Amino acid sequence: MKKVCSNLWFMWKLCFKTAPGFMLYHLYDGFRLQIMIFIEHTLCIQYVLKCAEYGEPFWKALLVVGGFLLLMMLVTIPDGYYQHAMVYRAKPKLYKALKEQMYEKAAELDLSCYDNPKYYNEFVLAVSESEASIDRFLTFLNNTMQSITILISTGVFFILTDSIGILFVSVSFVASFFLAKKLNKLNYDVRMKVNPWERKRNYAGRVFYLNDYAKELRLNKDVAKILKEDFEEANDAIVSEQKAVAKKRIGLSFARYYCAGDFITDGLYVAYLIFQAAVFHTIDYSNAVVLFNQTGRLRRGMRGIAEIGPAANENSLYIEKIRNFLAYEPEMKQGVGEEVPAGTGALELTNVSFRYTEESEEILHDISLKVEPGERVAIVGYNGAGKTTLIKLLMRLYDPSAGTVSYHGKDIKEYVLSDYRNRVGVVFQDFKMYGATLLENVVLEDVGDGKKEENAVTEALCKSGFGDRIETLPNGLATGLTTEFDEKGVNLSGGESQKVAIARAFYRQADILIMDEPSSALDPIAEYNLNKAMHEAAEGKTVFYISHRLSTTRDADRILMLEKGRIIEEGTHEELLAKNGQYAEMWYAQAGKYTA
Repeated sequence: MKKVCSNLWFMWKLCFKTAPGFMLYHLYDGFRLQIMIFIEHTLCIQYVLKCAEYGEPFWKALLVVGGFLLLMMLVTIPDGYYQHAMVYRAKPKLYKALKEQMYEKAAELDLSCYDNPKYYNEFVLAVSESEASIDRFLTFLNNTMQSITILISTGVFFILTDSIGILFVSVSFVASFFLAKKLNKLNYDVRMKVNPWERKRNYAGRVFYLNDYAKELRLNKDVAKILKEDFEEANDAIVSEQKAVAKKRIGLSFARYYCAGDFITDGLYVAYLIFQAAVFHTIDYSNAVVLFNQTGRLRRGMRGIAEIGPAANENSLYIEKIRNFLAYEPEMKQGVGEEVPAGTGALELTNVSFRYTEESEEILHDISLKVEPGERVAIVGYNGAGKTTLIKLLMRLYDPSAGTVSYHGKDIKEYVLSDYRNRVGVVFQDFKMYGATLLENVVLEDVGDGKKEENAVTEALCKSGFGDRIETLPNGLATGLTTEFDEKGVNLSGGESQKVAIARAFYRQADILIMDEPSSALDPIAEYNLNKAMHEAAEGKTVFYISHRLSTTRDADRILMLEKGRIIEEGTHEELLAKNGQYAEMWYAQAGKYTA
């Protein structure tokens, strides 16, 4: 209970700090709505009926109704402002306040968080449910205020008019509650049984309309047939499960809604009211009508109060995920440590080993390596050799499980994290283009109008082989790299996108350049021009090439051959060919494609 209250208080503080007026009015709105309904449906109706029952002048009833209409008009004026002004302004502010915190935290997360399926799932859920969590919390507050108002106002009316009515409503509510619990359990069990079938049905349906599968479905008609059969099988299974519980579900629904609900409150209680009014004359006819009319409201108030606990728990679970996410403290601290010395320094790995989790197998084993300033090192090997993991350690996206990575003679952990990473320019194998301008996609930071950066960006793009393409773009460097948001935008080919990704590294003017499969999407001519440009741009910088295409790496000062996380061969291209080992085998296998 303490944790639930703490989580709800956290969300209240966040919302109140962002939009205090909206939050206070939101509480008031729940109270106002039910008070107005109570006045209209209870007090006004009661007075009008009494006037009719006891022959009071018609103008008295008219006066009361007119007064209520005036009150409603006065109350509705601020309510209109609330609905059409405050809500539309306040909700986006609340979403923004929470999302900003979460985005800032997401940018700080250690990359290792993405390797932990449990944490990653929690992370995704927290971010994706952030807006819904605010909506649920606001609904919870409003419903809670409404339920409390209903129970107090209607309950007091019953106590003052006919307290026995509370007994009828209470019995009806308790019986309905337990029957609802049984019905919910039944529905939950069915849901669990049909869930795998629903996922299978949804998957089969999804494949038919997703663009990713369009070509293959048209070329392979049997696949469509198989998917259709899977869809029908899943749908039949769902129908079968629903049929199996249909009679029990109907029985429980009948018992809940009729026997425990209508029969007690609309049957037994009505009979009781008739006897009290017509036989015993202990209740006025007007009061009998109003009491009968208010049984539903009293029952709703009781139900609302009973649901406060479960609703609070549900809200708390989602809020807890958000709080856990925001409370995460990265192991790699930002802004802690020394500034990196100016200029390119020696980069050294000493007895470096690495595994992604304590339970996983070791990816790198006791690697020692020293790279001199300005040296060009190629890292090659078959898939799974540990090449990409090694460069992630060099970028300090991960820290070694054992050993040290040093730069300028000092462990890179002792440097300010952002400062060290700024010294490293990277072209990732799985690079991404963003829904932004070409200039912004190269710079990857806020550039304002971008005027100061234009020359440097153009130069970087020319070095990467994208220079000629700039002239063909509708808005030059200001062209958006997507047609999703900009009708004048463009969708680049894989090779063009790769050149933009390479330009990022050239623009950065980093001391260390890491090229992970830099030419994988390029044609041979573009690859040749790129290699030439990289040699020129990388003058005086330390460069790492990671590639399966050995034509990219043959001119490196040193080549490292990795296998199962170990350096098994080291030397120049000619030296490794002379050894006639694994590198030579890989080289001749590729060269044979062109010499055969």
